[in-house]
Amino acid sequence: MSETGNVSYLIEKIIIFTPATQCLARVDQPNQRIKLKHSASLCLLLLIQHRGQVVSQNELLEFGWGKNHRQVSFNAFYQSILSLRKSLLQLELEQPLITTIPRRGLIIQDEFDIQVIETPEESASSTVEPLAPDAAIEELLAGTPRQPLITTAETVMLTITLIICVLILYPWQTNDNYFSGYIAAGNAPTDCQYYFNNDASNFSRHTAFIDKNPGLCQSHKFIYITTYPESKKLSVLVCRSPMKARQENACQSVYFPRYDS
Repeated sequence: MSETGNVSYLIEKIIIFTPATQCLARVDQPNQRIKLKHSASLCLLLLIQHRGQVVSQNELLEFGWGKNHRQVSFNAFYQSILSLRKSLLQLELEQPLITTIPRRGLIIQDEFDIQVIETPEESASSTVEPLAPDAAIEELLAGTPRQPLITTAETVMLTITLIICVLILYPWQTNDNYFSGYIAAGNAPTDCQYYFNNDASNFSRHTAFIDKNPGLCQSHKFIYITTYPESKKLSVLVCRSPMKARQENACQSVYFPRYDS
């Protein structure tokens, strides 16, 4: 099945995924779309096409990054999957769509209702390329002297504005790290360094998980735990080195959809 064309996927009758535009949108809010990264969109497409089957990391890398997949770091892969999960969470899907099977890969369970539908007109229109000017209009304008679209002064001002925008945005781009806001835990019972998501009201479930799973601290010494006191969901990212943007790393992710501490 191609990633392009007039095909979309209706997930749980709530979310519409359109591979051709790499967008997610709620059915009740079709004009408020989330644009996915190209690699994340392809990974979601492959998982949907193999719903009910475990898709290995190598398969996802090869499909999502093509011939350059061997140069993709584990850090880049996990951040791409994490951004995909955050986008689905933002659209308020009740159950996590993507599940991690330790040491095997990722899966969308067969219990999820995913239907192939025609792409809604609102989504299709966003991919239409502007039409070329009509030939008759071109003929009428042929004998009319053309004025420059912008003056030299306007060109200079536009150039300066673009340079300022680049200088402002570049540090933000280079420091794009989904885990930069995580809080380092103190007084850990092992020699590993633990990090907690800082938007939790308290960290009781984080610390309880550490106490209950001391064997998690082995060769991978940096552990990122995401959970909330009011939720049974818990996810863990175990890495060989700290998570930093544009740095090679080796990580393993484990997801507990109904973890009870």
